[in-house]
Amino acid sequence: MDNNNLTPSFPKGEPAMDTCDWRAQLPSDSREKIIGKIMETIRKQLPYSGPEEIKELRRIASKFEERIFGCATN
Repeated sequence: MDNNNLTPSFPKGEPAMDTCDWRAQLPSDSREKIIGKIMETIRKQLPYSGPEEIKELRRIASKFEERIFGCATN
């Protein structure tokens, strides 16, 4: 973890395939499904009306999933 902002110091992007990290074995389509479920949940809670707002919801869901994926340990 960085001491500056208390975020994990996990490398950006996908984990290396030669590590024993479980995240390396998670298929990318699984991550897309997770993003879709996050979007569903957000849509139930927040009103949206156009394609720009859908793009913003997708961006929020992706960012959230990315942060959770990077912090996850098991």
